[in-house]
Amino acid sequence: MAIFARRRFGIAALVAALTVAGIGVARVRADPAPDLPTIAGDELLASSLAALARPFTISGDVETHLDLGIPQLPSSVSGAANGGVLGAVSIVAGDQRYKVWHSSDGVRIAHLMAFSEQDLVVSSSDAWFWDSSDMSAVHFGFPGMKLWDAAPSAAAVQEADLPGFARRAIQAVAPYASVSVDTASTVASRPAYDLVLTPTSTLTLVGRIVVAIDAVTRLPLRLQVFPRGSDAAAAEAGFTSVSFDAIDRSMFSFTPPPGATVRQAADVIAEAGASANGEGAPSLSDPRIFGRGFDLRVALRLDSALRGGAAALLPYAGPLLSVITVERGGQAWLLVGPVSVATLEEDAASLP
Repeated sequence: MAIFARRRFGIAALVAALTVAGIGVARVRADPAPDLPTIAGDELLASSLAALARPFTISGDVETHLDLGIPQLPSSVSGAANGGVLGAVSIVAGDQRYKVWHSSDGVRIAHLMAFSEQDLVVSSSDAWFWDSSDMSAVHFGFPGMKLWDAAPSAAAVQEADLPGFARRAIQAVAPYASVSVDTASTVASRPAYDLVLTPTSTLTLVGRIVVAIDAVTRLPLRLQVFPRGSDAAAAEAGFTSVSFDAIDRSMFSFTPPPGATVRQAADVIAEAGASANGEGAPSLSDPRIFGRGFDLRVALRLDSALRGGAAALLPYAGPLLSVITVERGGQAWLLVGPVSVATLEEDAASLP
């Protein structure tokens, strides 16, 4: 069963990491700052959201970095092959490399690892996840299924893939932040404006979010999330090379090679859920919500107390996120949010 758990968390990790990578980002490089015309923060934000709402094509190499504030993961969860709820952590933590393709025909994301590759391939009518390490493929499409219209509109495509998430994410946080433009930068040899979103919340661990916006296309090329009081980004992702040229439609089709193990997504997820190493599973029904915007916290019921590798890391106090578990009236709860452990403990005190 562990292989199914690894596969499920591999999918989740790939999507989670690439919601950041999909909007583009690169590690900070010592390129000279370009000389760009002055632009107001609100104007830059509006122009970027408008660019993301229209059909566009982008592809290139992406690098991501995620600092979890954990010196070393326990050996029991340090690799995806061990399964468990922390298998995803080992896939996205540290420095990672990807190749991405995005157009109105679909999305393709390749996670390049030392000795293997994972690919998420999405077209208008089909979706696959491929893992070369064990020659396994997970199929999300079914006969007659349409992920969006045969002639997809810009809105339909944006809602279906990663750039759509980027647009919604920026829209979600902007009302809870002051918006400004910092110095210009060069990302993947492209001149870009640095859009800065500074949270108005005094509780959040997030100090600021910096989005490098391409000066010509107005598409995001780099995203950095800085902890409060730090000049080092705890999470960043972005293009190291980028192209806006047309992409052949065949890039968004996938056929499993001979000898591959093919599973349907529903079967894999069901089997993985049944073998989650005996750890308590959070219920998404009836969540308790605290705060909003950058200090939004969520309390989820657990079907039992967490055990194993996950429990060993809790309470977790990272540079951008905290997680705790508590017992209240015989019920186990998982609390998570971009705030301190102390704030989560105050929230826990109000649980029934």
